[in-house]
Amino acid sequence: MIVAKMALCSFPYLRLHSINSRFDPSNGHNHHQNHPFSSTMRRRLKTRNSNLLDIKCCASTSQSKSQPPPPPFDDEGDQRKFSDLNILYRRFWKVAAPYWNSDDKVQARLQLAGVFALTLATTGISVGFNFLGRDFFNALANKDQEQFTTQLVYYLCGFAVGIPFFVLRDYARETLSLRWRCWMTSYFMQRYLTDRTFYKIQSQSIIDNPDQRIVDDLSSFTSTALSFSLTLFNAAADLISFSNILYTIYPPLFVVLILYSIGGTAISIFLGKGLVTLNFLQEKKEADFRYGLVRVRENAESIAFYGGEDNELQLLLQRFTSAFENLTQLLIASRNLEFFTNGYRYLIQIVPAAVVAPMYFSGKIEFGVINQSVSAFSHILGDVSLVVYQFQAISAFSAVIDRLGEFDDILDTSGSKSRSEPGEYINLTYCHVQGSQVLDSNGSLPPTTPPRLLDVENLTLKTPKTNSTLVIDLSFGINEKDNLLVVGPSGSGKTSLLRALAGLWSTGKGKITFYV
Repeated sequence: MIVAKMALCSFPYLRLHSINSRFDPSNGHNHHQNHPFSSTMRRRLKTRNSNLLDIKCCASTSQSKSQPPPPPFDDEGDQRKFSDLNILYRRFWKVAAPYWNSDDKVQARLQLAGVFALTLATTGISVGFNFLGRDFFNALANKDQEQFTTQLVYYLCGFAVGIPFFVLRDYARETLSLRWRCWMTSYFMQRYLTDRTFYKIQSQSIIDNPDQRIVDDLSSFTSTALSFSLTLFNAAADLISFSNILYTIYPPLFVVLILYSIGGTAISIFLGKGLVTLNFLQEKKEADFRYGLVRVRENAESIAFYGGEDNELQLLLQRFTSAFENLTQLLIASRNLEFFTNGYRYLIQIVPAAVVAPMYFSGKIEFGVINQSVSAFSHILGDVSLVVYQFQAISAFSAVIDRLGEFDDILDTSGSKSRSEPGEYINLTYCHVQGSQVLDSNGSLPPTTPPRLLDVENLTLKTPKTNSTLVIDLSFGINEKDNLLVVGPSGSGKTSLLRALAGLWSTGKGKITFYV
């Protein structure tokens, strides 16, 4: 006889009794087919006895299987608190570093060195074009046709030699980005599918849309990280190369450049400070809307059976409206920033000329020097004004870093059995039993009891997220050839017990032993 002591509650009885080895977990979801519980219990829980177990449950943990699953994540709304710079830096380094120390590190580092070398070459080519431009416009201002023709030929030859370097630099960067993305996708997917992490994330609603983080955010992270790294490297090289040119032409112009860039950076940060949060929320809301459409497709039959089209439509429209409203705020913030950045960008065309024009009018410099100063000024200002020019891209990239870093932290902590780290867990063990039959003296087999298949001892089961008690002090055993039928109304906790036996839920205490 199976015996159990359960907590009192308003739910009806959940009964386990023997009849034709049938399971009826009507309130649950599918279990992993390769888990030992699936392969062992379905095959071996067969009995010729007539055992009965009455269980009173303490909480409802699931819905009817005929109903489509609810959306797993609530909308965080506009109260999202974005990570500070220290956390962003830590998360960026934590996500980016593994690849450069992986088995592919040699090829990756060689290819990265090649990309940096090509970037350095393009900087040298830009400096060369700066001097070519000076001589070209000097010949034009002096109406020297012969010198103009010579400089024009130099210009065309420079284009023929220099353009392939720019193309190869971009191609090498993109191929390295693709190589990095392939490795990171495999790295994240392996961790996501290890130790049932995917199940913990989904069942406990730990983070939203892990699929989007693997597909979209990883792609954006690798390409943008390389692009920004090369931009910073190119900016440093440009700053060293063109600063000397600009300072040689007119030192006060260099001071004007520094003040102009510092003021522009401060104003850009002030105007665009809300873009980071808005970009993060937009990624989430778009993913939630896409998830809702996928949910309708995967549960089309259930929705059609119950006539749930109106409810699904309202849910989808609600999610789309949320994404639309957030995008509207994002566009307004971007518009306000663009008012400043466009003016900042176009003033570059006249500021250096206005500063050095008095020198030209007094005959101290030639006309080509004005063009050279404008070119050098633009290069250096672009280098020191990355925040101004790239603020929207930086804010979007910060949101990607935050989402991937959050996902990476979750994957690292997936080894723990619960995020809340309670003090007790259900102990699930598999005991390998090898038996041998000994013949009696007359050569016949002695009568034996059926081998034991399962022991449940003092099982107390709780929900992983809310820690609500479902079962208290349940004990029973099952022998080989036992039949087990799990019956009870929807929501009474049938599937919760099966989840504990399958090892999906471990919150609680007690011991479950399978003999295999």
